[in-house]
Amino acid sequence: MKKSKGYIVGLIAVTICFVSMWLYYLYTPITYREGGYNYYLRPGTSKRLAISELSQLGVVRHPLLFSLYVLPKKSTALKAGEYSFPKGSTPASIWHQITTGTGLLYHQFTIVPGWTFIQLRSELAKTQGLRHITAEMDDQQIMARLGYPNYSPEGLFFPETYNYTRGIPDLIILKRAFDLMQIKLNNAWEHRAPALPYKNTYEALTVASMIEKEGYLDSERPLIASVLINRLKNDMLLQIDATVIYGLGQRYDGKIHKADLLENTPYNTYVHKGLPPTPIAMPGFSSIMAAMHPQQSDYFYYVAKGDGSHKFSKSLSQHNAAIQATSNEPNSNINQMLMRRHVEFMMQQRLNMPSYNSTFNK
Repeated sequence: MKKSKGYIVGLIAVTICFVSMWLYYLYTPITYREGGYNYYLRPGTSKRLAISELSQLGVVRHPLLFSLYVLPKKSTALKAGEYSFPKGSTPASIWHQITTGTGLLYHQFTIVPGWTFIQLRSELAKTQGLRHITAEMDDQQIMARLGYPNYSPEGLFFPETYNYTRGIPDLIILKRAFDLMQIKLNNAWEHRAPALPYKNTYEALTVASMIEKEGYLDSERPLIASVLINRLKNDMLLQIDATVIYGLGQRYDGKIHKADLLENTPYNTYVHKGLPPTPIAMPGFSSIMAAMHPQQSDYFYYVAKGDGSHKFSKSLSQHNAAIQATSNEPNSNINQMLMRRHVEFMMQQRLNMPSYNSTFNK
């Protein structure tokens, strides 16, 4: 009997010791590296393989003990994804992560204001961690997948930084950017200034895209908007260099030539009155707000000063004086300016328009 009692006491002591060690293992940090560890749990990975990979990574140092912990949890499924195990993670917390899908590693993709849709697609295709399901789609197929098959994609994706997890389709990024642009645009439209010459939000977005490409300083965007609106209200040619460049596409060589300003593309606002048929870039929020809330002014012209800012003018004589003054500043391009003035004169003769329709130079 004494031996039996001694056996039982000894068994209890061993059990307590084992359980203590077991609990110590489960809840003692096993990741000590600054920044922790990243681990990609692929879809369909078994528990046995996951433990083996975690061991090879150096996260799990005692795979047998970890396996014993997992053994009673046969019905618990693993959640595929790329995980970040921070410094101080324990076996229990790691298991919780990979079975609940928490603590996923997020990557970022940024749409830059002023990008065209071609640039957006190019950068998206180079982004790692995404499933590039749009690679074999053309622009209209992408828009059809987004639910708008008859829309041109240009300008419709809001410039912002988007978080994503490894393995999601690139179309999800586009969907989020498209939806956010609709939200931003519609909210701005609801609170727009009165008497704007836009029929709808799409026309406002088109103007915002031109402001995005024309302006460098946020402080000047409402003034640039005022010039565009004043010209629209006075039935003047907009004569925006950025629209000419967009119309040239891959043929643009970094300079605008005389022939470019005369070429009859749908986007050449030196040739066609009114707005181009679509936006020409993805406008940022400051450009959208400038289009919806332009500064009140009597300006019809502006010229780039070479430092990112512009000189605005009310009359053609003031504008010509600004051009002359700008030509004496560093980084000016007087030959480009003179070429544009010559083309403007030719277009006025062709259209039989009064001289106040001369363009603002860039």
